[in-house]
Amino acid sequence: MDTARISALISESNILTSAEREYWTQSLPKMNPEQLAKLEQILVKAQQIPWTEHVQKYFSFITKSAKSYVAGATK
Repeated sequence: MDTARISALISESNILTSAEREYWTQSLPKMNPEQLAKLEQILVKAQQIPWTEHVQKYFSFITKSAKSYVAGATK
């Protein structure tokens, strides 16, 4: 099993948080071939969801807006 490919899929995934990316990257060496195959399958399917990138952009926008609001409120 090509863990480098799975690691790249983890890094590029729009469905994982940074904490989840870290967890899965650290878990790769402990996983058996069936688990690796299943994780790869899930990450590949997730790439094919057209709205995933739009949702990620939306949440990034909301996060930036909230930070701006909080920064303005503390002044």
